[in-house]
Parts: sequence; structure tokens; C-alpha cells
Amino acid sequence: ECLNWFNRKHSDKINEFIKSVSPKQIKCKRWLADELKNIPIAANNIYLIGGWFGYPLIDFMKQQYDVKKLVNIDKDPIATSVCVNFNRIFNYDFVKTVTKSIYDHTESFKDADLIINTSSEHMKDLPILMNNRNFNKSCIFALQSNNMFHIDDHYNCVNSVDELIKKSKLSKILYSGTKTFDNYERYMVIGLF
Repeated sequence: ECLNWFNRKHSDKINEFIKSVSPKQIKCKRWLADELKNIPIAANNIYLIGGWFGYPLIDFMKQQYDVKKLVNIDKDPIATSVCVNFNRIFNYDFVKTVTKSIYDHTESFKDADLIINTSSEHMKDLPILMNNRNFNKSCIFALQSNNMFHIDDHYNCVNSVDELIKKSKLSKILYSGTKTFDNYERYMVIGLF
């Protein structure tokens, strides 16, 4: 149903939908969800920074937590319109979308239990993103990045999980790891800021 809707509304961008549910994308989102299971957290309020279409990650979070609110922040109006429609299809009334760059987003993160950024390669480091922002000090941050420097809009890639940890300036690391694929590596760090 989602694919059918996407094809009718955004047929010129159908490759984006296909990429969003590719085996590697699903594997990386599942990896995040699986590692979060090992961290004691009641993730009632979740924020996705640069969350794209939101799926399959939103579905994974709903299966795992009693989500009261999930906010998907993405600057791409097509991405957020897709997210809105997916929420309708899945009947997820807890999902809100914000069509803004994270740099223009001025709302508080004070109620956030979990802030997820699986596209760190597309934006500045976490300390810059969180500078002068109001957020809960017990909030868990989950970040992913990669070493795909050859992609034009990947302006903040890293060479290792250690580099991601260093750039994130998380004060307490709860998990860190690397997934190796045939042509790149994806890095993940979860912790407190």
C-alpha cells in the first residue's frame, strides 16, 4: 500500500522509496533497534533528526516501546509528506512530522527520552546540533554515520566508530559498533550527551 501510494504521488522519486527499504537500510535500522533493547530505557518520546520517510525505524520503535510521541524532523517536504501518509496507513497517530532543517528547528527536546540520528553524515556534529537546546539530561542519543565520502551530500562522514564517538562528545557510551558491508562501513554509537 505504501509503495502504491508513493508510486502514484512521487513516481519520479520511486528510487528513493526503494533505497529506504533496501536490505542494507533495514539491516542498519534493525541493528539500532536491537542494540537499544539492551539499554534500559522507557522510550515514550522519541525524536528522529533527519528521519527521512521514517520507516522502517518508526515501526521498529513502535514494536519495542510504548511510544506516546515520535517526532520526525526532516527538511525535505516530500519525505515528511510520505511519513504523514505512512502514519495514516499504519494508523500511527503518535507520529508528528516537522518539515524543517534541524538548524531551523526551535522547539524543545525537553521531553525526549531518545533522540536518533541515523544520517549524521548529512549534518554537523552532535555538539553543534544540540548547542543551546533544551533537552532532558537523561535522554539517550543514538547516532549512525558511515565512511561513504564519495557521495556529494555526505559532508560529515567518519573513518571509524572511534571517530564518531570523538565527534559526538557523548559523555557516557552505552554501545558502539561497526557493520561492514561490501563497499562501506556503518558506525553506531549510543550514549548520554
